[in-house]
Amino acid sequence: MKKFFIIIFAIFSIGILSSCKTSSKDSVKTNTNPQQAIQGEWISYSESKINLPKTTSAADAHKLLDLTASTSEKIKFDKKKVTLATNEYDYKLGRQIIIGSYSYDYKLEHGQDILKFDTTSSDIGGNVYYRVGSKLEKEKTKEINDKEAKEKKSVTHLNEVWKAKTDIIEKSLKEAMIGTWSGHFKAVATTGQGVAWAPGMQTLTFDGGTNLSFHASSDSLTNFDQIVIHNAYASYQPNGILGLEPSDHIPVDPKKLLNIIKDLTAEQMFSRIKYIAFSYDVTTDTGTISQSFSPSELSYKNGKLSFDTALLITQCGDEGVQISGDVSKTE
Repeated sequence: MKKFFIIIFAIFSIGILSSCKTSSKDSVKTNTNPQQAIQGEWISYSESKINLPKTTSAADAHKLLDLTASTSEKIKFDKKKVTLATNEYDYKLGRQIIIGSYSYDYKLEHGQDILKFDTTSSDIGGNVYYRVGSKLEKEKTKEINDKEAKEKKSVTHLNEVWKAKTDIIEKSLKEAMIGTWSGHFKAVATTGQGVAWAPGMQTLTFDGGTNLSFHASSDSLTNFDQIVIHNAYASYQPNGILGLEPSDHIPVDPKKLLNIIKDLTAEQMFSRIKYIAFSYDVTTDTGTISQSFSPSELSYKNGKLSFDTALLITQCGDEGVQISGDVSKTE
């Protein structure tokens, strides 16, 4: 019997010691002093996002989707100061964090490795922050990076396929533009200092490569010969090519869009295009001139694009004047 009680007492003692050790570990991991627990560096993340490109440049014109990279923002607390971005402020800690004239409800979670703000302001970019160096921060960083890498791969592949399609469109359009185009124009002032010129004749000659000549009868300042064009690209509404209505939203789903475009032929694309323009800039001694050449009634047969007329718009930014009018091929 004595031996039995000795065994029971030993087991009871081990249980108490084990409980004390566990309690000791928990007390080390969870700091009950909020002032000390909040000190250190914290990081918040904004995930990468797939969106539509702005299509305001030659580079954007060959993209169907774009990817905004993930970002991060850090906050650092010491005993008396908090650093937001590069700015340092005094703060007070109670039931709320008071930074300057702003008050924030907050919580420390997951072993005090997550700091949550219930409200946000222009000073604090996110409402969930991870303690830098913690296991949770490393896991979140990996999650963010893995997601972005996957999205980047799918968006890049989609844009490569789309570029191959749009290269056909742009190449066909430039080939059809080769020659001399002429027609009447009207002018309007685009700035308070601009003066609308008298109506006249305009002539455009394109060699199919990078050189272009232009003459307008009203003002010799816009005239140029064999100038190299830059920032040149074909612009159009992708909706039509994708089989969507102009008012429909393009889905920001790379896989779905890839299934739509991968088997599109040139004939199908040109039959769906409702509007197309070839836009470019030229730099002359008098400044930069922007032009847009928009053909109408497209016909694509036997691998060749053709049209009879186009709307030519010339922006003379330095002179505050826009001239426009239909042109037809003369040679």
